[in-house]
Amino acid sequence: MNYDMKPGEKLFVGVLLLIGLFFLYHSVELWGRVNPPRESSAAILPLMMTVIWVALTGAIFVKNLRGKTPLSDIADWKAKVWAGLCYVFPRDLVVIIGAVVLYCGLLLAGISFYVVTSLFLYGTMCYLMKSGFLKNVIWTAIFMVFTVVVFGMLFNVVFP
Repeated sequence: MNYDMKPGEKLFVGVLLLIGLFFLYHSVELWGRVNPPRESSAAILPLMMTVIWVALTGAIFVKNLRGKTPLSDIADWKAKVWAGLCYVFPRDLVVIIGAVVLYCGLLLAGISFYVVTSLFLYGTMCYLMKSGFLKNVIWTAIFMVFTVVVFGMLFNVVFP
């Protein structure tokens, strides 16, 4: 089947349009607070940029409404939402997000930065590359030494 666009493309333009409208509202508010002459004030730049942003993304949004995606063929809305979520959050991404949450939780629990970071780096490299376990140990050691030397010793950063 030949589709005009990929799943998520309509949603992405819609989110960009909403963000643009948010910033347009605030730039109009800013422009309204400036004393005349408003047309030559510094507030005109954000106003003009957001007007262009909203106009262009609005035109793309209207054009994309007629476009066909792989999700367009799914009639059941629950299946469409599930297929969209599976596309936006593939398994590898969910695993890495889970690893980051676990990493932050272990740091908040007071476990040593050096231990948690080393395990996190080694684990995520092994998961994503699926080979080269010895190479991953070497890369983890190089990264940790670099981090300690540059940030700990040169910049005097205190690690958690």
